[in-house]
Amino acid sequence: MRKNKANKFIRYLKITKAKVKKLNRKKIMAWFNRNLRQHPLILGILFAVWLNYIIRLIFFPLATSELLKLHVKFHFLLFLTWFVLVFILNSLRDRQKVKWYLKKRFVFVMLILFPPLGLILLWLGAKFKKTTKIVLTVIFFGLFIVNTIYRGKMEYKILNMSTLDRMAEIITQQKGKIILKSMNPQVLGKLKLSRLPEKERIKLAVSEIYSRYSSSIVSIKTKDKKGNAIGLGSGFVISKDGLIVTNAHVIKSAYQAEIKINDRVFKEAYLVKNIPNFDIAVLKVDANDLIPLYIGNSDGLVGGQFIVALGNPMGFEHSVSSGIISAIRSSGEIKLIQITAPVSLGSSGGPLLNEYGEVVGITTLASFFIAQNLNFAIPINYLEKAINKE
Repeated sequence: MRKNKANKFIRYLKITKAKVKKLNRKKIMAWFNRNLRQHPLILGILFAVWLNYIIRLIFFPLATSELLKLHVKFHFLLFLTWFVLVFILNSLRDRQKVKWYLKKRFVFVMLILFPPLGLILLWLGAKFKKTTKIVLTVIFFGLFIVNTIYRGKMEYKILNMSTLDRMAEIITQQKGKIILKSMNPQVLGKLKLSRLPEKERIKLAVSEIYSRYSSSIVSIKTKDKKGNAIGLGSGFVISKDGLIVTNAHVIKSAYQAEIKINDRVFKEAYLVKNIPNFDIAVLKVDANDLIPLYIGNSDGLVGGQFIVALGNPMGFEHSVSSGIISAIRSSGEIKLIQITAPVSLGSSGGPLLNEYGEVVGITTLASFFIAQNLNFAIPINYLEKAINKE
């Protein structure tokens, strides 16, 4: 049995060798011409890859020698990919007789979803009138070029941003649709933020801050439409009647938010105020006996100040970490508090407290890929300004 298989393979190699010897320029060109027409799907996909590559090179100036090397490598890889895919499909051609991909509906859908592929199908067999083909080509090819240039510019802009600007962009960008049930924001008009009396402004150790204020930290579990958990976050109480502050990104795409405060679980939370530009959201639960945190003033913060972060990193409730303010950074219209206190996933929305136990910021972002101990918080005064507007 093995000898028969070996003999078949040897015969196949001999036949292939004989065919290769008989090849000439005319036969090779005929083969390429035939397969270019027979496999427009492959051609369309590779053409899209090629076009994206060429356009994006415009935004990344390179030396002539480097550019030439990239082009040679890329085009060789592209040709090799096409050749291999054509060979595979030709070996299965007896099973692929029906050209379903040339039907008008499919071509039109491809023009919308994947224009380069749609255009190749349009001109290689789709039964559209010539005038219609020209109009569709102009429209969809133009849209594809504009879209590719726009994406190229956006990527170029992001890659050339400073680390700070990139952080600010992440924080201030749109957080996605918030679907939580909402409550009239006028409830904020009656809110009086708790202030620490001057006579009680005493510097506290980390253990004292934790024992006094950890009971006002909340754990937030967000859920989808079917009630499945989709995220975790932190927050803190700012009023006795159940107003809670967190990050806007914590509740993005959530249909429901379950709030846990110590041993109490509130199955439903309502959105009172969303401040996406500063990644802040105010929620409300049905309670009247909660302990709010004292709100401080973030305008006077300077580098080197001692701070404490409270939250629920990775779902580990009532965790505490301490550090200092590395710097107060500005990017555009937003200020960020750069801190050394570790911040992990799940800590977002937790309070940043000063040495007196006053909230001076809202932890919002940790950089896991750029550097260690590069964590950020939103100044608490942004929250106060938003509340005052109400």
